[in-house]
Amino acid sequence: MKICILHGSPRKGNTYKVTECFKEEMKRLGEVEFTEFFLHRDMPHYCCGCFVCFEKGEDQCPHASFVQPIKEAMKEADGLILTTPVYVLAESAQMKALLDHLAHMFIPHRPMEEMFSKVAQIISTTAGAGTGKAMNPIERNLRYWGVKRIYKAGFTLFAKDWEEMSLKKQLKFEKRIIRNARRFYKRVKGRDQLLPHIFTRMIFGMMKRVIQGYPEGNLDKKYWQEKGWRKTNPF
Repeated sequence: MKICILHGSPRKGNTYKVTECFKEEMKRLGEVEFTEFFLHRDMPHYCCGCFVCFEKGEDQCPHASFVQPIKEAMKEADGLILTTPVYVLAESAQMKALLDHLAHMFIPHRPMEEMFSKVAQIISTTAGAGTGKAMNPIERNLRYWGVKRIYKAGFTLFAKDWEEMSLKKQLKFEKRIIRNARRFYKRVKGRDQLLPHIFTRMIFGMMKRVIQGYPEGNLDKKYWQEKGWRKTNPF
C-alpha cells in the first residue's frame, strides 16, 4: 500500500504528532510505504494566477518543478493524507497555495483519472477551535478532484504542545487516532469495492455534455477527447 502525505506546515507540532501516530497504526496493520511532502519546503511558491495551467498545460506552470513531483506521487499512491493545523479558523497558507496550483485537476477541467479510485484522509489539530473550518476547503478540493472517499479527523487539544496534555488526555486522543487510522487503512485496502461518489458522477456527467460545446483547440476539450470520455466514463 502506498500513501502520499501532504503536510500543511513545516512545524512538527501537534498535527505532525497525530500524523505520526496515524502512520504507526497503519504500519501495524500491514506493509505501508509513505511518501511525504512538507509545505512550504517542497512547494514554496504561491499561485500567481497566470492561467498558464489552464491555457497551455500544467507542465508550463512557472512552479512546475515543485508541483509536478507532488502530482506524480499522488498519482502513484493508493491513498492520500492531507494535514493542516488551524490558522485563523482556516487551513494553512501553504496548503491553500498547493491546492491553488492544482485547480486544473478539477473535474470541469482536466481531472487526474487515478483520483477516481483513491481514498483520502484529512487531519487537523487546534489548540482552540476551527478544525472543521480548516478541513472543509480541503475536502471541497478533493471532492472536485473526484476522490472516491474522503474522511476527516479533527482534534481540538486545548494545548499548544502534545506534552502539555495530561497522560489521560493523550491516551484518549491516541485511541481516536487508532480508530481513524484503522478505518482509513481498511477503506484504502478495499477501495476497488467502493462505488464512485454520487457527486463525482453528477459533475462528470454534466461536464461531459458541456465540454463538447467548447471550441476546437481548447485544452480541456482535447484532454477529454484523448481520454475517450465523450462516450464513456472512467468509473
